[in-house]
Amino acid sequence: MRCVEPDMHLSHPVRTLLLASSFLLASACATTKPASPTDIDTLEAQLPPIPARLGPLHLKIEYPAAGSIRPPVDSTFLFGTTGSGAARLTINDQHVNVAPNGAFLAFMPIPADGTFRFEAKLGSRTATQRFTYAQPGPPVPSEVATEMLVKFTTPQLARVVAGRDTLDSGSGIASAAPTPDGDRRWFFPIGSEVVLTGQLGSLYRIQLTDSTEGWLDTSTVDIERSGGYRLAPIGPVRILPQAHYTDVTLPVDFAPFHINAQVRHLDLTVYGRTRAPGSITPDGVVKRAVWISTSQDSSQLLLDLNEGLWGFKAFYERNGDLVIRIRHAPDIDPDQPLRGLHILVDPGHPPGGAIGPTGLKEADANLNISLRIADMLRERGATVLMTRQTPEPLVSDTSASIELLARVDTSVALNVDLLISVHNNAFPEGINPFKNFGTETYYYHAFSAPLAYELLREIRSVTGIPNLGAKKRSLALVRPTWFPSTLTESLFMMFPRQEAALRNPDFLDRLAAAHVNGIVSYLQRYLEFSRN
Repeated sequence: MRCVEPDMHLSHPVRTLLLASSFLLASACATTKPASPTDIDTLEAQLPPIPARLGPLHLKIEYPAAGSIRPPVDSTFLFGTTGSGAARLTINDQHVNVAPNGAFLAFMPIPADGTFRFEAKLGSRTATQRFTYAQPGPPVPSEVATEMLVKFTTPQLARVVAGRDTLDSGSGIASAAPTPDGDRRWFFPIGSEVVLTGQLGSLYRIQLTDSTEGWLDTSTVDIERSGGYRLAPIGPVRILPQAHYTDVTLPVDFAPFHINAQVRHLDLTVYGRTRAPGSITPDGVVKRAVWISTSQDSSQLLLDLNEGLWGFKAFYERNGDLVIRIRHAPDIDPDQPLRGLHILVDPGHPPGGAIGPTGLKEADANLNISLRIADMLRERGATVLMTRQTPEPLVSDTSASIELLARVDTSVALNVDLLISVHNNAFPEGINPFKNFGTETYYYHAFSAPLAYELLREIRSVTGIPNLGAKKRSLALVRPTWFPSTLTESLFMMFPRQEAALRNPDFLDRLAAAHVNGIVSYLQRYLEFSRN
């Protein structure tokens, strides 16, 4: 797994906040040596010992779950419990370590017949189980693989009429990717005009410039007419500061755009339009506004800021003007940085989530940590909101995607200052857990990266397990742009000692305190950075 380093090609102000704390980057990328099962005790030494359990023999397999279809991998992990730390366990005649509480974790090749034979012994008693994978059905070809690209003889101008993502929560956003199965790169609000040049199944191919194309869902746009963009110059750019934000307005007549949000600047590309004439007068948090490049089919505007970027929104006015709303940072007291801040704590899951060998659900562990975080934040003066405070999900719909959208919409509707989504980790099939576990954090926008690094440093000081880094990832809870947001993955649920730690009240208190300390450290560094 690759750690995230600051881009050395960025301008000096953009690098400053990341590079000023170079020890964070060193700690985020320091641990690269793979572990082995014999290393686990050493790597987990900072975690509390597993309480001993000497109950009756009780062989229970938590994973793979009953009825699981054989995965397309050579090896898999298996975990569960024997009921007693004194039990001896073999899987397919291979010895497997049993933790003091009876929990176990193994990583083994999948036999040709897909069957694992478990045998646990305790004194004169023996317990056995067999697990056999269900065989997968015939492969279902993906639509992208089976459909043929239909090229349009004439480009079609379409308008975004639907969609939902997190660039500007509260309005519809249609996302587009550079390839049919690629990650999101562009976020187009309702009203955007895009040029369609072909169709591949349920995706339209869009042409942004002569050399830039993307793909978006056909359900998000309506075709209006044949032909390309109405190529025209952008009107005069206006900058208007308000009490809590500064609006930068560009008359672009619904042209599509892309925003690259960095730590101290916004880089805006408008497609199908040429640059506005004349200079731009900076105001509010905008220190400098300059057109840095232009071509026949796109223009690029750089907005340098007087302070670190706290958040932004992008939307169209009814007349087609594009508004970039740059959020002002909240008032931060250097001595009591949490006082007065509105912070949303999101206990990740349900639905879904990982599970541990003794049956601890990630959703429950996340909630136990988050409730402690909320109490500690309130004690230090913050106003804390939570997406849930009970084991139930936010919405009754069982769809994970609906649940995620509801959490994101809640965060922006509440107009919070920060978002922390609390999780614990699991692996996909085929990954050797003994060689890949560790603590990590996630962000999406560069201005949230310092928050992710500070949280990573503090959390890892408590977990002590390998450092997997702060990583950029397109996750729903870190894509919002209106505030810094990050997602934490403290421990891996499938490891007996890590699962046991998540049941330990003293450890949960220390883990929650690490989250709070990470937020405080980020706020202090933000103040230092914005003063320079």
